[in-house]
Amino acid sequence: MTVSLLYGLSYVAAAAAFVFVTLSLASGLLWLAELIEENSKLAKTIGIRVTYAIILLHLGLWFTENMPIRLIAFSIFCHVVYLQNFSATWPLISLTSWSFLGSCILVVADHFLWFFHFANHNQEMRRRGGYNRPPYHHNPQLNRHHSFMEVASFFGTCVWLIPLFLFLSLSANDNALPTAFGKYILPAVQSTSTDCG
Repeated sequence: MTVSLLYGLSYVAAAAAFVFVTLSLASGLLWLAELIEENSKLAKTIGIRVTYAIILLHLGLWFTENMPIRLIAFSIFCHVVYLQNFSATWPLISLTSWSFLGSCILVVADHFLWFFHFANHNQEMRRRGGYNRPPYHHNPQLNRHHSFMEVASFFGTCVWLIPLFLFLSLSANDNALPTAFGKYILPAVQSTSTDCG
């Protein structure tokens, strides 16, 4: 059995493309983290408004797509907890605060709840063969498979966007020094002038 040169080249090109995309993504995330750090007031405003928009989007999905109300309510609760991180000390977030620790737990729980919902729904649709009679659900929107793009866009927007935004804002903590009281202070800028006395 011979392997063609073009076949081997395709694997090398795929590996190079993967490395390029990974490095580009890392560079983009670093750039976003620096933007959040340098424009913290604007970033806070954007973060709060986007969180409220995602809460409204959840309600819209409940009305138009008949998503399960328990999952919608849980996701809205998660975003209300995420909002608590946009406090007066933003972008400095205490890693031991209840809002940050709660956000870490809730993003994992929210991810798995929605993942199992979409997996079970699509498995049930496959088992029933799609648009069979009697319908799986009275709403025609629920009698179809969710495509990969639909599920990925839902996760990217409604599950991961705000936690990723909060994660990127943690880079501002790199320039902060912890004090004995658990608060953060920014390091003082040292004066370049010297006293001649």
